[in-house]
Amino acid sequence: MGTIYDVARLAGVSTATVSRLLNGTGPVSEATAARIRAAIEQSGYVVNRAARSLTTKNSGLIGFLTSDLTNPFTSELAHAMTERASRDGFSLLTAVTFGRDDRFVQLADELRQHQVDGIIATPPETPTVIASLQQLDRAGIPVVTIGITVPGTGVDFVSCNTYDGGLAAMRHLTSQGHRRIALLTGTPAESVAGSRFRAYRDALDEIGVGIDADLVMEADLDRESGLRSTAELLRRSERPTAVFAVNDMIAIGALQACHAAGVDVPGELSIVGFDDVPMASLTTPMLTTVSQPRSELGATAADLLVQRLQGAEREPVDRRLLSTLVVRDSSGPAPT
Repeated sequence: MGTIYDVARLAGVSTATVSRLLNGTGPVSEATAARIRAAIEQSGYVVNRAARSLTTKNSGLIGFLTSDLTNPFTSELAHAMTERASRDGFSLLTAVTFGRDDRFVQLADELRQHQVDGIIATPPETPTVIASLQQLDRAGIPVVTIGITVPGTGVDFVSCNTYDGGLAAMRHLTSQGHRRIALLTGTPAESVAGSRFRAYRDALDEIGVGIDADLVMEADLDRESGLRSTAELLRRSERPTAVFAVNDMIAIGALQACHAAGVDVPGELSIVGFDDVPMASLTTPMLTTVSQPRSELGATAADLLVQRLQGAEREPVDRRLLSTLVVRDSSGPAPT
């Protein structure tokens, strides 16, 4: 196994320069950094994280708290975060909460015990989760959230403008003559994907149709829940003519339920999702959905956190990226 001296010799720099790059304690040019990384790979040198943490007071670890890593949307976020953070010598430590508030609190504490330098979180917006994030902020741990604001703190926030995306999706359906539109969402509807719920409500208000509670289906945010919820809707004597799902995995489950029941999409039921995960364009029919720039979201969150960890002094950032409606084959005019 190589040593830091081997790395310095192979790269043609001093050990102090190697240390500056590894510990993020000073500037190193891109050309020099590239030579050092090549020398690390050639020599087989492995950074001693424990020794580094004693010297820098940093662990080099960033915690990522998420409800579900099996969702392609979340996995793309994690990939982009990992790629961005690694450029400054940080590694991502991912913890999955399965959407449970108690597990979020537990894992947040465990990440603190592992002495992570900061945390990125994309949780449901519940009072328990908000309180836990506020506690992390009071403890001096830099936090960046994706899709959830934490009032009265120094927490940085990044999200897509999901309200505008949800409104575009709903207006697309109402412009096609749909009036009985089901919403497939998490529990509770007002908090999980809350901006999409508000868009659903406001779009119905625009056409003079109030929310029908029987058409708001609360369940888990996965394909199986989309399948079950849609199957229940299809068994009713008065079916909806369209479904707006708060993520693509639910929408894909809805497509499967229609296929199993012999219901034509979009002839009998239009379906619109949210996220535009890669498989959305591979379904039959291809899924109409709202596209979010997933990689940019993840990279932006990691970048904001790394800036904090490198000593950036600034007011909390509220950064909102654009979302775009992508019309494909799963939506069409309301049946007459």
